Amino acid sequence: MRKKAQAIQKQNTAPHILSRGGYDYLEQKLLAEKTKKKLEEAAQLGSIYGVIDPPSPVRRHVKWKMARTKKTGEMTTEATKEIAAKIVSHFQLTIRIIFQYFVNAMYDCVFSVQDSFEDQAT
Repeated sequence: MRKKAQAIQKQNTAPHILSRGGYDYLEQKLLAEKTKKKLEEAAQLGSIYGVIDPPSPVRRHVKWKMARTKKTGEMTTEATKEIAAKIVSHFQLTIRIIFQYFVNAMYDCVFSVQDSFEDQAT
């Protein structure tokens, strides 16, 4: 049984370095950091809105990357660096596509409203 588990573990090219708390503890830690940052920004601006608004949830790709980053800032393996780069580039591409979709939708909406005003004017 132990040999089988060791063989499976050897195939893991991107091991995480989380403690017993796992992803739950990591997420709590990242949310606490986000909250602290929002409070500091609110204190600098002199507003209370940063205190009221809770931080947004931590994205999965951020948790995956943080779980495989050492305290020194380097990733656990070279394969992990490559995977993380692919994940981040895919995320950025997805955001660009979504943004472009909404820009096009807003553009279409503005011109359809403009056309309807022109139709009413005539």
